[in-house]
Amino acid sequence: MKYEKDFTAYFSKTAVFSSKDAGRFLRKAGASDSYIKLFLHNQVKKKKALRIGRGMYTFKDNEAVAGFMFRPFYYGMEYAMTIRRLWTQMANPVVITATSAVPGPRLAMNRKIVVRRISKRMFFGYGYVNYSGMFVPVSETEKILVDFIYYRRKLNGEDIIRLINASDRKKLAGYAKRSGRRVTMALEKILLQYGQVSFLK
Repeated sequence: MKYEKDFTAYFSKTAVFSSKDAGRFLRKAGASDSYIKLFLHNQVKKKKALRIGRGMYTFKDNEAVAGFMFRPFYYGMEYAMTIRRLWTQMANPVVITATSAVPGPRLAMNRKIVVRRISKRMFFGYGYVNYSGMFVPVSETEKILVDFIYYRRKLNGEDIIRLINASDRKKLAGYAKRSGRRVTMALEKILLQYGQVSFLK
């Protein structure tokens, strides 16, 4: 297929690309608008590219690309615990994004993902991790716990202790205070509940 070699070489370097990205590239190469639609349709039909959302595609058969549809984002909560090997359970991707994306569960890469919106004030505390052959943004251990509190999601005692023990306490205290009084107070309550000495003063 005309343009395919150059198209694949170019977009294989990115995690995801949109139909608009594809259109700009193909128009520059001389393709018509009608051909662009046919080209993308055939790429998916022949399973050379994967459609992972409305107008979004990838050449990577890897669940870890799903979050890149919601940039800026990071993987958080249960999925971050999986990536950072803080437990042995396999979790569905939890995408935490500062965009206006509609929150809630959806399907991407034939798998359920959960999208959670977060304010720009709370968009911090993540780093890039090599996971499944890709570098992806993932909550730091301290931010995993803070986000569970922020979203009022419960964890069992064993997982709470594991997160606290794996955290840098100075950083955890700083993240809690940066997140506001409610999160700080909730974290202090958790520490006392599980026999931990509070380090939030």
